[in-house]
Amino acid sequence: MVIKDIIKSPAKIRLYFLVLAAFLALSIISNYYFLPKAFVYFGGVYEGAVPSFLNNMIALLGSSLLASGFFWFVTPSGLDSSDVNVIASHDVKSILNSMLSKTERFYYYGHTARWNRAVAFPKILETANESRTTKYIEAIILDPDSEDACKFYASFGHANRVKGRNISSVRDVRLELLTTVLSCLTINQSPFINFELSVTNKVAISRLDISDNALIMTKPYPGDPALHFPKGTFFYASYKEEFNIAKQQCRKINMEASKIDISSENLKEILSEAGFDVSYVDVDFERDLLHALSNIEKPY
Repeated sequence: MVIKDIIKSPAKIRLYFLVLAAFLALSIISNYYFLPKAFVYFGGVYEGAVPSFLNNMIALLGSSLLASGFFWFVTPSGLDSSDVNVIASHDVKSILNSMLSKTERFYYYGHTARWNRAVAFPKILETANESRTTKYIEAIILDPDSEDACKFYASFGHANRVKGRNISSVRDVRLELLTTVLSCLTINQSPFINFELSVTNKVAISRLDISDNALIMTKPYPGDPALHFPKGTFFYASYKEEFNIAKQQCRKINMEASKIDISSENLKEILSEAGFDVSYVDVDFERDLLHALSNIEKPY
């Protein structure tokens, strides 16, 4: 623990090397200059146990200085091996599921939240209803009203999805996003769920899923690995802070519309009350949106 503590602190590393170098210099000067002169001054001969001991001490201090320097040079500063875990693509699903266990709060910052609306949010709702305790969900998704953001996200390359709707146009992205919005409104009907939903017109390449015990960063491409940061690490705290900063710059959605059952008769009214522009919600869009809401499937 002492060695790990020293490695993580640049100030302690500098102090360690200064003390080691000072002792080495003092030993060399004493062994080859002061002590020989002192022995001659008092009529003695500088040999035997004392120079032998100092020679061994010099060798030990010198080798320690070289070995410590090499170890410090090749060791990443301030980073423990357990702070970051690279997760293979086929293990992402199980890691995400494990993060839902015994979490009181869950945060999402990303794009359309397909996995969350199909798995994470319903699982949290189920746990909350069973335990009869309040669970808190905060999510940031893309703003379906932002045509530029939807167009940019559509260009990411989602046209060949294994499951779910292929994404190749602004309309496709809006359908995905509003399906998530309606799912969140439905989940928020539970008295044991406190749901805060925000939308952003800034498109990021990565997604953040944050629970009380860990954070995972993924990309919207199948086959890509993920980064996993346990709670208590530097990166967990940093990315959670990034979520909070991003949330402050987002548009908050009115979740009170969730008090109404969603149907074709009130769909536009609900979306409008939530704070969305419904000018692009025509009859065909409305039909596809209600169909998507009633047929939510897991993306993986």
